[in-house]
Order: sequence, then structure tokens, then C-alpha cells
Amino acid sequence: MPVHVIVVAAGQGKRFGGAKQFYLINGRPLLYYSIVQFEKNKHIASITVAVPRQTVNTVNKCIREWDMHKIQQVVAGGKRRQDSVNSGLQAIRARRGIVVIHDGARPCVSQRVITRGLQLCRRYKAVICGLPVCDTVKYVQKNHVKHTLPRTHLYTVQTPQFFDLATLRFAYDKAGGNGNYTDDAALVEAAGIPVHIFKGDDANIKVTHRRDIKRIFTLLQCKKS
Repeated sequence: MPVHVIVVAAGQGKRFGGAKQFYLINGRPLLYYSIVQFEKNKHIASITVAVPRQTVNTVNKCIREWDMHKIQQVVAGGKRRQDSVNSGLQAIRARRGIVVIHDGARPCVSQRVITRGLQLCRRYKAVICGLPVCDTVKYVQKNHVKHTLPRTHLYTVQTPQFFDLATLRFAYDKAGGNGNYTDDAALVEAAGIPVHIFKGDDANIKVTHRRDIKRIFTLLQCKKS
């Protein structure tokens, strides 16, 4: 069963103060590190990258310099995350297989997470990774605590997320471009499809603020050593 990856890197990075996917670490952008683990994985057949429209040519040039052979196309993303993923889905010509969705600003994904997710996706149609919530979580409105959520059943969710290709396309067709989903699992859930979760990785953090860069730099240095 062929495996296709869509790396979503079309965001503006407002909380970061700029396009974080292009922030340089050791001379290469975060986007490079978010892609390279999929390039190395023997199960991956193709990679599609969604970036801001004005950067498509620049990213294509970078990919040639990186000597990555699994990247088949760079597409223009949209305003919402789901628009960018949908652009990637439309660029994949295959009808069957597995599609993996990953954040372009999550550069420390491990081979363990990728391989485990693919294994489970062959059994289930929708699989995500995440970490159990350790802190107490309060539901708050206008600075007033309404109630405390039982953390026993709460997870923070990461990418990559793994889906049967036809199933994810069905979920996107059913959504019809409506809503504003923060991840693909939420869109699949809205289509009435059950989602399986397994434990992710503490190091698999997403860069959101400038302060995250120091930790990412340390994690990437550890991988090199």
C-alpha cells in the first residue's frame, strides 16, 4: 500500500513573528528538518509540500539543493490549514494508499512515530499520536472558571496524522470547505469516522513562539551527535 506525505507549511507564523517554517537552524530551514525524516523512511513513496504561493519557486529551488528525491510537488497552500491539506490531496493522483499529514514547523518527528503510525493505519482508517495531559485543565469564560475537565481522558495531539487516503478524501468532500478545523482528525471525526490514538513523543514539539527555537536547536543537535 503506497504511502504519501503532505507537509503543511503555508502558515504566516503570526505568534512567531514571521514564517517560522523558513527560520534557519544550522543553515537550513525548519521545513527541511520536518521533511527529511520522511525522505529517509523506506515506507514513504511520495511527499507533497504546501507552502505560501509566493514561495513555491523558492522552495522548489531549495529542494533541488537538498537532493530529496521523494518530493513530487510543491503546491500553494491556502488561508486555512484544511485548504492547504486539500491542495495537497488534489495533487496526489493515487486513489488508494495511506496519506500522512505533518506540520512543517514540527522538525523533530522520529522514525518510531512514523513507523508506528503506519503500522496502525493499516489496521484502522484514521490514526493520530498524542500525549496524555499532565496539568489540570479548566474550562474558562471571561476569566471565570466554569468547571474542571477530568484529565484522565485528555490528550494533546501532535502530527504526523495517518489516514486511509480514500477516507480522508471522503471527509474533505463531506465538509465541503466549511468549518475551520485545527487538525485533520477533527475533520474526520466530524464525518463520523472513529480515530485511533497512540502515544507520541515528548520531543516532537511544534514551533509556535521564538522561545521554542532554543529547545529545537538542542534536540536537533542531539540527533546529530
